[in-house]
Amino acid sequence: MSKLQNQYENLKKKDENKIYIFKVGIFYNILNEDAKMVSEAIGLKLTDLGPNLIKCGFPVSNLEKYTNLLKSKNLDYEVISASTSSKSTNATSIIQKIKNLDMNNTTYKQAFDFLYNIQNKLNNIE
Repeated sequence: MSKLQNQYENLKKKDENKIYIFKVGIFYNILNEDAKMVSEAIGLKLTDLGPNLIKCGFPVSNLEKYTNLLKSKNLDYEVISASTSSKSTNATSIIQKIKNLDMNNTTYKQAFDFLYNIQNKLNNIE
């Protein structure tokens, strides 16, 4: 959550009036002051994650429902998708390596080592 909190704080420096909604796995999360504002406006439950971090959120499948509620309350928001995260960049890099693999000139050992390295990288992304 610290990376997400840092991203949130950097975005708030650029536009403190906008509510930032972050895609985290199968949920969208809203942090700190934005979470308080959204909780008051549309009734999402707040969760205290520590001394300087609170959140509220909703499932990815309900994005349209909640963005419509935010619009109805005239709240300015921005959805920060997973494509802006380093996880997406790392996954894209792994996919590119798989695409570039020359299967006609790869030994069994090279293939095993390649898969082993990809497995380790994928485990580190989570």
